[in-house]
Amino acid sequence: MNERRILSLLRTGQIVFRYPLKVCFQEGEGGFGVSVPKRNFKRAVRRNLLKRRMREAWRRGGGPQAAAGLDVFIYYVGKQVEDYERIEKSVAQVVDDLAAR
Repeated sequence: MNERRILSLLRTGQIVFRYPLKVCFQEGEGGFGVSVPKRNFKRAVRRNLLKRRMREAWRRGGGPQAAAGLDVFIYYVGKQVEDYERIEKSVAQVVDDLAAR
């Protein structure tokens, strides 16, 4: 997803909050993106670790099938590094919410 689509998504999309994730989505081309703020995680190693965990949880949890035709952007709002199981549980809840819509 490019910057213009992400900004549009953040302004006009619907929001689902499942700690430690905030998920914005709207009808679109089926784009997907993740973000971890540099303000909370100064070291790139930590940010990349969290982004890998979010992408893997999305892929394994059936996110691409549940969000067909939706632009989805996942933003990590937690202040500390959560383990994969916690992220996977949050993503599963989000996927269930998206599938129900």
